[in-house]
Amino acid sequence: MACMYNTDMKRAQYICLEGTEGVGKTTQTKILVDTLRARGFRVLQTKEPGIDLVPLTMVLRGIMLDNKYDAEMTRPAREFISQAIRSIHLERLIVPNLYEYDYIIQDRGILSGYAYGEACGNSFANLQLMATQNVDSADEGKDVLPLRAELIYDKVIYLRGDSIKGLLKAKAAKQEFETGDAMESRGNSFMEKVSKNMDEMSSRFKTVRIDVDSKSIEEVHNEILTSLELE
Repeated sequence: MACMYNTDMKRAQYICLEGTEGVGKTTQTKILVDTLRARGFRVLQTKEPGIDLVPLTMVLRGIMLDNKYDAEMTRPAREFISQAIRSIHLERLIVPNLYEYDYIIQDRGILSGYAYGEACGNSFANLQLMATQNVDSADEGKDVLPLRAELIYDKVIYLRGDSIKGLLKAKAAKQEFETGDAMESRGNSFMEKVSKNMDEMSSRFKTVRIDVDSKSIEEVHNEILTSLELE
């Protein structure tokens, strides 16, 4: 059972791994979680947008990202769905567990939301406002999250790689949706814009940038451990 926000207890380190398609976020998230658990830490592994631990977010993820809905989807509608997923994720999973674990390790988060959302045509000001409103709503009366959305993570690990090669790698992998992923389907120029956004917007977070091109999975993992002072 989740605690009643006893802030005398030690708060989990909330770590988010970020990057464009195919740079190894999911692989590195799993390896990091396995390493931490092997060292005896209590770890909650999660992701955005959508996680099986909160089933409704997976329903919304399908509507937002499945290409079969893309012809009917509007730009504001996609963003509202993205923000709804984040709201549910924060309020139903993250906040209740901040004092139940030593680490919360997340695959994607608000930086991706900003970078992809702006590349889809939404204004950064609106994206930032909605993200902050989600954090404020999830934290209401609990005082366990910072006031600024960009500060909710103790660290953002930005895995920076070639966005075009990464997109090819992601498309070659097993696809989640039979009709394809609506973001991956937007092609190279879109992914280059997302990558540029991440480069620029990552400075708003407590970010450690790790360049992954030409590095092995183990080398990247070791750099992540170093960034978390766990080497």
